[in-house]
Amino acid sequence: MIVSYLGTKGGTGTTTLAVNGAADIRRLTHKPTVIVDLKAGPGDVSLFLGLRPRHSVLHAIDHLSWMDPGAVSKYVVHHQCGLHVLACADEFGRPASRDVEGIEQMLRCLNSLYDFVIVDVGSTLSTCGAMALQLSDTVMLVANPDVPCLRNLQRLIDAVKLTGVGAERLKIVLNRASEFGVLSTAQIERVLGLGIDYSVNSDYRTVASAVNSGVPVSTLRASAELHHQLEVIARALCGVPAGRARPAGGDRSDDEESGLARHQL
Repeated sequence: MIVSYLGTKGGTGTTTLAVNGAADIRRLTHKPTVIVDLKAGPGDVSLFLGLRPRHSVLHAIDHLSWMDPGAVSKYVVHHQCGLHVLACADEFGRPASRDVEGIEQMLRCLNSLYDFVIVDVGSTLSTCGAMALQLSDTVMLVANPDVPCLRNLQRLIDAVKLTGVGAERLKIVLNRASEFGVLSTAQIERVLGLGIDYSVNSDYRTVASAVNSGVPVSTLRASAELHHQLEVIARALCGVPAGRARPAGGDRSDDEESGLARHQL
């Protein structure tokens, strides 16, 4: 499946949720999982995981690697937690509208190789981002409990629906829900006329520690509450019931079934 994360504005914590969501899905399922940084300009996915990739999304689409699935492996970097990463480019302005077809084919290729493809779209609904949303099984809209974010959320939902994404595929995540303390989740739902699917409390110290260490939050011995809230989202996305995770011994058969081993990823 493909899951895309889209922020209502910059700084909402979209990359934090995408990275930790991808890492938790990999940890819970032991199935091949890749995260794609689709922002048009220097992104933060590889930075959050302490990686220095040599290649990027642009290398993949410019060299038409999606035409040969076996070639995708040289553009992907591996993190110690088992997650695979396809980083964004260092240059600004791409991927752009002329790259839409390449992005579509690349995502379809990754979806044939991996059980889970997580896409960090960023906070701008570009043409390439819109394509990613159209291909996604679930779209996670990330907002903070402040007026600008909530106003943008209402507009963004309408914009996303215009791209062809049905309401049944949209999930709203209220990030840093405890940071402002002006409106409760119930009050926000009444104002918006929408249900908040997931809430994640603010824990800057833990998130900063994870980023500085280049690891997911789940690997730290801190903030059981934040860890639990992030895991609840991951379990819902990958269909693993609470308190259960797939045994690590299932890796080999899962890889063979998905075709990943055949391409030596």
